[in-house]
Amino acid sequence: MDKIAIVTGAGRGIGAETAKLLAKQKMAVAVLDLHEENAMEVASQIEWEGGRAFAFACDVGKKADVEQAIAITERKWGTPSVLVNNAGVGGPFHRVDEVSDEEWEWIMNTNVKSVFLFTRNLLPKMKHAGYGRIINVASIQGLLGSSYSSTYVASKHAMIGYTKTIAAEWGKYGITCNAICPGYVNTKLGVRQEDISDYYQRVMDKSPVKRVAEPLEIAALIGHLVGEHGGYINGASYTIDGGISAHVGITSDLTES
Repeated sequence: MDKIAIVTGAGRGIGAETAKLLAKQKMAVAVLDLHEENAMEVASQIEWEGGRAFAFACDVGKKADVEQAIAITERKWGTPSVLVNNAGVGGPFHRVDEVSDEEWEWIMNTNVKSVFLFTRNLLPKMKHAGYGRIINVASIQGLLGSSYSSTYVASKHAMIGYTKTIAAEWGKYGITCNAICPGYVNTKLGVRQEDISDYYQRVMDKSPVKRVAEPLEIAALIGHLVGEHGGYINGASYTIDGGISAHVGITSDLTES
């Protein structure tokens, strides 16, 4: 039987490429995004290429939206066995003392609470099935510090810690949980040369491979981790940044004026 996957933040970037790749791996994919039109476009492309997908507008930080998205997926296909928690926001660059309550709650709800809501709901069902694959899309800033990004950094560190705990608790039930930690990616949330050329150039100056990643390169790692040869990988945090984080203190340099 084909696997059933949920991908959050799947209307563009890493999430969209992941949804399309998992569909090519014969999974039925629930394409979730805050912006329904983006999700529908990705789902339509998957179906046009012969895959199975449906789109659903979902605010991943809201319990009711999460429960509804999972319930609709179950009614349509059955219990999901693959969960990719990709939805995330970066927020503006602020010093720690300039972060507002609203900014903190917005980033934490989207980046952390969403992972908790989806995972808590699906873990008992995966346990019953004896199989599950969970991928949390973190960041290299979940492994390091970065000036002017305290809330985002805190959220990604939390995600990695949560990943390790799930791996330790649930591995015995056939469920694995891993995090991936991308560096700078050619997405709206990441780095786009046409938008911020000076920042992009600073990334190029620090990057050993002298480029940013394309979303499909990140999706390919996710595809491996949830694929047939990924079952022994559990509790890992995979850095995929072209070697940027191999240099001590490198990310903080990129956000300094």
